[in-house]
Amino acid sequence: MRNSIAERLHLLENLGGLPEPEVINEEWLCILREETRNSILIEGFFVSEEELEEVLASGRPLKKSQEEALNYYRTARFLYGLAYENYKSGRFFFGIPLIRQTSKTIGTKGEYRKGDSRLTGAKIVPPPGLFINDWMTFFEEYVNQEFRREVFLSFIAKQHVIFEIIHPFEDGNGRTGRIILSYLLISAGYPPVILKGDDENKNKYYKALEKGDYVLRKLTGIPFSRQDVQNALGGMETSLLEDLITESIRVNFDRILTRLLEEKEGMKLKPAREVGKALNYSPDSIRTLIARGKFIAVKRGKEWLTHENLLLKGTGRD
Repeated sequence: MRNSIAERLHLLENLGGLPEPEVINEEWLCILREETRNSILIEGFFVSEEELEEVLASGRPLKKSQEEALNYYRTARFLYGLAYENYKSGRFFFGIPLIRQTSKTIGTKGEYRKGDSRLTGAKIVPPPGLFINDWMTFFEEYVNQEFRREVFLSFIAKQHVIFEIIHPFEDGNGRTGRIILSYLLISAGYPPVILKGDDENKNKYYKALEKGDYVLRKLTGIPFSRQDVQNALGGMETSLLEDLITESIRVNFDRILTRLLEEKEGMKLKPAREVGKALNYSPDSIRTLIARGKFIAVKRGKEWLTHENLLLKGTGRD
C-alpha cells in the first residue's frame, strides 16, 4: 500500500500538484466535511450530514455537537490554507504558537494543563503538567527537524503519537492533534487524513496510539530527559497507525486524482465492472484490487468508477 501512495504522489505532481483547498473545490469540500464529522465523533460528538450542512450554511450552531463541528471545520479550513501555502512556497512554518492557536480556535483555552490527564478510551498516561513545557519544546523541535526526512509517513505517525501522549491541553487534544496531522500532510503535498469515528475504527485508532506509546510509557511519569526520549523514538512501533493513515490518504488521493484526470486530461471514468471485464478480471477481483489500492478509483453514489489506465504499475509489489 505504501508503494502505491508513492505512485499516487508522483501522478499528482505530474498533474500540477495538490489543488488549493478552497470550498468551491468539490472534492476538498467533501473531504473537509467528512473529516469534521469523523474527528468530532471520535470525541463523542455526533452530527449528521444534514446537521453539518445546516450549521455550515447558517453559521449558528443550535446544540453542542453542531458548535464542535463548526469550530473544527473553520479551524481545519484555515490551517489547511496555511499548509497549502507551505506546500506551494516550499517553506515550512510550524511552532508552538500555531498549536496553541489551533487549540483555541476549536473552542478551548489553548493553555497548557497544570495537572494530570488521561486519554479517554486509550491506555495512555500523559506526563504531569509540570513537564508539559519540556515535552512540547521537544515536540516542536522534532517536527521541524524531521519534516523533510525521507521516511515521511513514519514521521507523520510518530509525531501524532508523541502529541497525543503529551496531551498538553485540558481539552481538545485529539481534535488539535488530528488537524496538525493533516496540516503536516498538506504542507508536504499529500491530502489530509480522515480517521473514522465509528466504534470499530475508533478502537483501531486507540490501539495504534497505545502500540506507539509503549516505548515512551516509562518516561512520562519522570522528569523529562531529551536523550531518553530521543533514544526511545528509535524503537517506537507505528506500523498500525501508519496503515490507518495510509489507507485514509489513499482514498483522498483518489478523490482528488480522479477529478484532476477528468478535468485536465479529459479521462472518462467507467464503472469498475466494465474496466474489470476489459482487463479480464472477475467482478470480485476488480473489487479486491480497488480495496487494496491497486487501482485509482472513486466511489460516487453506490458505484465504483475507474479506468483501464488507472491500474498502477506497481500492482505486484505489496
